This record gives sequence, C-alpha cells and structure tokens, in this order.
Amino acid sequence: MASLDKISYLDVPLNPYMADYDLDLRNYSECETRRWYNLEKNQVIKRADWRSQRKRRITETPTDEEVLREYELLRDTRRIPRDVSSRGLGHKKLVDDKVIAEDLDVVITYKTKIQEAELRALPCIFYIHGGNRYGGTPYSGFLERAGVWAAHFDAIAVSVNYRLSPNEPDESPTGEEPTNDCFDALTWLYHRLGADEDSILKHGDRTKLIVFGTSAGGGSASTVMKWCHERRQGLSGTHGDLFGLVLEAPQLDDRCNTHSHDKFKHGNMFTSRDAKQGWKASLGARRGTEHVSIFEAPARAVDIDVKGFPPTYAEVGAAEPFRDEVENFSNTLRKAKVEVEMNVWEGGFHGFFTAEPNALVSRLCNLTKLRWLYRRLGVQDNGIDDEYGEVKEAYDARPKGG
Repeated sequence: MASLDKISYLDVPLNPYMADYDLDLRNYSECETRRWYNLEKNQVIKRADWRSQRKRRITETPTDEEVLREYELLRDTRRIPRDVSSRGLGHKKLVDDKVIAEDLDVVITYKTKIQEAELRALPCIFYIHGGNRYGGTPYSGFLERAGVWAAHFDAIAVSVNYRLSPNEPDESPTGEEPTNDCFDALTWLYHRLGADEDSILKHGDRTKLIVFGTSAGGGSASTVMKWCHERRQGLSGTHGDLFGLVLEAPQLDDRCNTHSHDKFKHGNMFTSRDAKQGWKASLGARRGTEHVSIFEAPARAVDIDVKGFPPTYAEVGAAEPFRDEVENFSNTLRKAKVEVEMNVWEGGFHGFFTAEPNALVSRLCNLTKLRWLYRRLGVQDNGIDDEYGEVKEAYDARPKGG
C-alpha cells in the first residue's frame, strides 16, 4: 500500500466542498470521493498521471446489437480522408508536423426508420466528448445523448474521434490539433449532409447543424471560432452558418485563475488541480502564458473573435472550477451580439447532470437544455413543457442548503 504522502487523491477533509453541493448531490459526491480515494490508495489509478487518467476514461465500444437494444439506434463509422483535409492539399506534411491527425474517424447514429425520412429533412448534432483533454472516446456520453436526440427530434448524431493530449508516443503537447481534427470532421459532415451519394447523411439538413460539446469537448467553441474566422477571411469556400451551439460545463480557459478556480482548488471531485493537469497535457509549458491561441483556449477570445457565432446555450455548475470562465465567455458572446442562454446551476459540481441524473437539479438542468433544443429546432412538445413545469415547481419547493 502506498504511503499517505504519496496518495495524491487524499485531501483533508476528503470532500471539503460538501456544503456547496445541492442536497440531492451530496450522497453521490461523498461516495464518489471515497471510491476514487480507495482506488488510488490501492494503486489502481494515480490521479497525477495522465496515462492512468486516460486509461480509466476509456469507454468500451459497444456492438451494433447493443446500440440497437439499449438505444434503439443504428450505427455507422466513417474514416474521413485526410487528403481532402480543410487544412489544404499538403496533408502528409501536416500529419508529419502534427497539425492534423493521420486518421480521423466519426461515429454516426440514426433511427432505424431513417430511410422513410425525406431527403435533407433531419437535424444533425455534432458531438465532441469530454475527458479533460487527455481522455475519453467518441462513445463517452454519446449514445445516451444520441438516443434522446433521436427520440425527440429524429436527429442524426455524429461523434468525432479527435486527437487526445498529449501526443503519443513522444508526449508532445497537441496545441491546436484537437481543434483542427474537429474542424475537419465538421467540414466533412457539413458537405455530406444532404448529399445524394451518402445513404445516411443525405437525409440530414445542413441548415440545422448544431455543435454540442461537453466539458473538454466544450472547447468545441474553438472549432466554431475557427469556422467563423475562416468564413470572415473567405477561406472556407461554401461553408454556411451553423445552426446552434451547446456548451455543457465547458473547459475554456487554460489560465485557471478565476475566483471559482481558486475556491474549488482541492478535494476529490473534479477541481482546478485536475483542470490544470489537462491543460498542461494539451499545451505543455505554454499553459497560462501569452503564447496560447484562441483556437486552443476559447476564453482567450474577444468579441471580434466570436463574431458570427450561432445561437448558443451554455451551462455550468455553481460549485465547480469552470463556473467563472463560462460566465465570462458568455459575456464575450453577448458583446458580439450573439444570442446566448446561460444557466449556472446552484449546488452543481462538474458533470452533476450525468453523475446523478435523477436529482431534481439534474432533471431541471437536462430538461432546460432539451427545451432549448426544442425551441431552436422549432419543435413543439407539450409533454416536455409539462414535465419541465412539474420539475421546476418541485425544485423551487425543495429544502435549501443546511
């Protein structure tokens, strides 16, 4: 057994922010912190080691049968040809120089009755997974969300297998590579939607393409920023407007120097210490310096950089380190006249809405997000509105704190 001074998961108190969490989330947070403490104490994982963290975030690839049985979805995987990368024709040098990944895959999910849909009729949601920049797979949190989007909107969902940080095997920082990978995948998808030669994506409507990023995938703001930048510069040819952007507890600022980062610095839930580790894997020694671009850390942007952003929904927990940077980025969008709905969920730690989905605050959070998609896509569902009203009433009537 490791000595106590080498157990990086051990903090005293073990869960120092318990009083900041919503009452419905406290039991989960206590169980989770003790679980991870015991894993590290028994040397199953090591929190300070990105390899260990990447390994624990690996999501097993389900079979087609499991996808159909559990989510009522069909699945396809595609490899995007890098010789037609949006970065230019010299793709081999770009791969050698680590500007883009050599292989770039996407996972596509859709309803079983897609062939009955009209051509170019279905919305499409482009998903970018989380994992603190060094972990996760295209399946991390994807199928659960894709199932919801298909059930409510008949949406085609696409998840990208972008480059993780740091590069292997030389452990070099990735810099803008994840953004470039996501940008290329988004560009490929945009041009395939509605194209007659694609048996699945021909049913998609490129004018209703929404980008959805969670946690580190909320750095998708960088992908959208590059999309808008290249449109302004006339570099992106026939790229059109994106229809929407959802930022779910996004990781945006490599400096990690806000009040919320300072407050939620230690402990055994996701803290500022963890965020800094992810940014270091991505940026190396450049983290926190002036040598970081807006395509690496979206919080570096000013209002001119986000000009042309689509209507955006952003949310974050009040009891997590990303709180202030999400509020700051939302204000940057507003200065650029971008339509923004932004929610800070009282008592929410990072990822609370998936960790404890039955908690009232999680249900309200997820229904609010879903209703934004309903409004954006112009779909009416009185059942969702009624459920939201009932949950909101129960949430407002719940005991506060203590």
